Amino acid sequence: MKVFNRNKSSDPTPAEAALPHSTPINEVEPRIPVTIRGTIVRLKTIPRSGLPSLAVTIEDETGKVLAIWSGRRSIGGITLGRRLDLHGIAVAGQYELEFHNPEYTLRLPS
Repeated sequence: MKVFNRNKSSDPTPAEAALPHSTPINEVEPRIPVTIRGTIVRLKTIPRSGLPSLAVTIEDETGKVLAIWSGRRSIGGITLGRRLDLHGIAVAGQYELEFHNPEYTLRLPS
């Protein structure tokens, strides 16, 4: 059985271990898994295929993307101005890149 010593100086702090590498939005390429970090600037419920869908626009200093969660009208913690990390595969949408049902991590306000 392996025992981990958390007091070693080479171990990352919990905050460092939890931070994934993020890509600026303007560098995101379609159909490649990516993690972005940004701020929610718009929330909208839209009908898609007969189901409600939550559409969230996320922006960083380089651009914006749309995240869509199918079958949801709201998600706890997803509010205007909230910062989050988003992980998924972007696809080319009608106007901007879109993430469909991505994983997300809410971030503390700065």
